[in-house]
Amino acid sequence: MVGKLFCCVDGGGTKTKVALYNEEDHLLGITKTGPTNLTLYADDAWNIITKALYGLISNASMEASVISNVHFGIGIAGANNLDQRKNLIEKCLLDFKEVRVATDSYIAALGAHGGHPGGIVIVGTGSVGYRINNDSESKLVGGWGFPAGDHGSGAWIGKTAIIQTLRLIDGCYAGNKTKMHQAIITHYGPTRNDFMKWLFKANATSYSEIAPIVLEYANKQDEAALSIALAAGIEIETLALALDCSRKMPLSLIGGLATPLLPYLPVLLRDWVQDPIGDPISGALMLAKELVPNENIYIGAS
Repeated sequence: MVGKLFCCVDGGGTKTKVALYNEEDHLLGITKTGPTNLTLYADDAWNIITKALYGLISNASMEASVISNVHFGIGIAGANNLDQRKNLIEKCLLDFKEVRVATDSYIAALGAHGGHPGGIVIVGTGSVGYRINNDSESKLVGGWGFPAGDHGSGAWIGKTAIIQTLRLIDGCYAGNKTKMHQAIITHYGPTRNDFMKWLFKANATSYSEIAPIVLEYANKQDEAALSIALAAGIEIETLALALDCSRKMPLSLIGGLATPLLPYLPVLLRDWVQDPIGDPISGALMLAKELVPNENIYIGAS
C-alpha cells in the first residue's frame, strides 16, 4: 500500500523542478520542465506541473491511482502576486485536497537555512531578497518583476547590455565598442530590423539569455562586460543590505547566476554569504509536509 506522497515544486522563470518523495523522505524521482513563473506563464503553470508529476509517477512504476495520495508543496515565482497565487490554488484544488503554495523565495530560504531564520538573495532570470525572521514572518525585498525590478539579475544584465549595444549602433554610447558588443550584434542583429523583431518578442527570459554572453566577456576582462557585471554585484549587495544592514543574519546567495557572479560581488558581501544547507526542493518538502508555517510576508522596514 502506498502512503502519502509529496510533490515538491520549485518553479521559476527559466525552468521548473518537480520532485516526488514518499513519507520516509525517499526521493522517488525528480525532473526539470519548462518555466512556470506566474507573471509570465500563469495559464500554463498547473498543466506543466501535473504533466511532470504524472511522468514521475509512471517512471516510479506506480499506478496512476496513487495521485490521490499526493500532497503538494509549491514554491513558484510570481506567487507574491496574491491574485495569481489564488488562481493557481483554485486550479490545484479541482484535483487535489492538500496543496500549499508559496513564493519560490520562501522555499529557497527554508532550504538554505534548514527551516531556521536567515536570508537569501536569489539571482537568476530575476532577483529578489528574502528573509525569514525568528517569529516566522518573512520580509521580501524586490520581486517587482521585469522590467521595473529584478536589479542585478540575468534579465537586468541582458537589458543593460542590449541598451548599451543599441546606443552604440546609434552613435550615442560614450564608451568604447568592445568584443561583447560585437558578440551581441552578431547574435541578435546585425540589421536594425533583426533587432526590432527580437525586441518585439523579448521578455525577461529572453533578456536573461544574454547574461552568459556578458559574463563570458567579463571573465575575459572586456571593459563593457566587466562594468555591467560589477554593477550587478552592487545591485545584489543593495538587496542584501535591505534585508539586514548589520550583516549579522545568515545569508546565502542562490540561483542560476549565484556562482557565476561571485567574482563580481563587493568584497564585504563575499565575506558575508555562506553556502546554503539545502536546496529549494528541500524547502518545498518542508512546506508539503506542513513542517513549517504558511508564508507570511510583511511590508515595511525591518
